[in-house]
Amino acid sequence: MKIHRPCREVTRLVLEGQDRTLLLHERISVRLHMWICKACPTFERQAGQLRTSMQRWRAYAESDDPGR
Repeated sequence: MKIHRPCREVTRLVLEGQDRTLLLHERISVRLHMWICKACPTFERQAGQLRTSMQRWRAYAESDDPGR
């Protein structure tokens, strides 16, 4: 089990975590990294906001399309 992960791996796991449930050791290593890194929590927040915005945009686009 790899505890310390570099930012590149953590950002990959953050994005994967939006599509699948991370394994326990992955979640632990991400949380530990978030405690010591200043940039990755910002990335995690922004990635979540982007995902939410895209979901809202899709819902808006589908409801606004008269052909559907």
